[in-house]
Amino acid sequence: MTEHFRQALVGVFGGTYITLAISDIDELTVNNFALLNTADFDEPMQAVERYLKSIPRCPDKVAFAFAGNVSGDSVEFESRKWRVTRNDIRAVTGATHVFMINDVEAAALMVPNLSRYDVVGLRQGRAVPYGNKALAICGSGMNIAGLVHSKGEWLPVAGRGSLMSFLLAPSDPAELRQTRFAEEPTYDEVFSGKGLVALYGALAGKDHKQALGARQIAAAGLTGEDPVAVRSLQIMATWLGRMAGEVALIFGTSDGLYLGGGLPANIVPALQTGHFEQAFLGTGRRADYLRDIPVSVVKMAADAAMRGAALASGRASSSHSARRLSVP
Repeated sequence: MTEHFRQALVGVFGGTYITLAISDIDELTVNNFALLNTADFDEPMQAVERYLKSIPRCPDKVAFAFAGNVSGDSVEFESRKWRVTRNDIRAVTGATHVFMINDVEAAALMVPNLSRYDVVGLRQGRAVPYGNKALAICGSGMNIAGLVHSKGEWLPVAGRGSLMSFLLAPSDPAELRQTRFAEEPTYDEVFSGKGLVALYGALAGKDHKQALGARQIAAAGLTGEDPVAVRSLQIMATWLGRMAGEVALIFGTSDGLYLGGGLPANIVPALQTGHFEQAFLGTGRRADYLRDIPVSVVKMAADAAMRGAALASGRASSSHSARRLSVP
């Protein structure tokens, strides 16, 4: 096999960004990385066409992860009225081997292969080797997946955490009782950049005229220069802790809970406080179960999803080859 054969064009097509790169499907490394704004394109293959102009040639393997429902030879996007087929990808790339996977499943597949350099630990715990793992991605939206170890492989089980309803707790600030957070928004609306912006706006009140984005709020909160931003991060850390505990319980996690996406990655210091820890554990039997579960933040969720797509593609190729070799 040539070196080129072991390479793949990999990408993650999300609601906000499209990331593309060339990956070694054995080493799971990426290079020629490009980050593009989804809003800049009328349809996703335009982004691929632009990217291909920046590299000498396209590998014969393509592995793409999509924020949408992958079914058979096509994918329907969740946040846009886009539909992509396997033939659409072949037409643009000229590749023979095209692999498509949901982005959350791809990121989950990469979790067991993350090194200590890829994550930031929030709590150490005591992991049970080959016990269930769980991943919650909180970026432009929110979703969840579990990982189950079976017959020597990790198998992803994607959930629809984005559709779960968020409920205020009695301990949450009283001023939020008259805002959109009291109307049972979805997890997708709360555990995302737009959720942090909405929380900041609710705490700031009508007199606050300055419009800040999620990254600005995170930066101002971590430096302490904006008291409202500080309080916003404290509350979001509490909510993320509560949600992380729920996800760990749903998937029966015992080998680690991982938080991916831009929201947790950009507020790690706020998560390394008692606000997250206390909300994660809760009390009673819940705390007894969750006390030993390690929790980490994935530094680069898009990178993990791309490498996960490459991993799944390599796995599928190996399985296909094995089936062919087993035919008399």
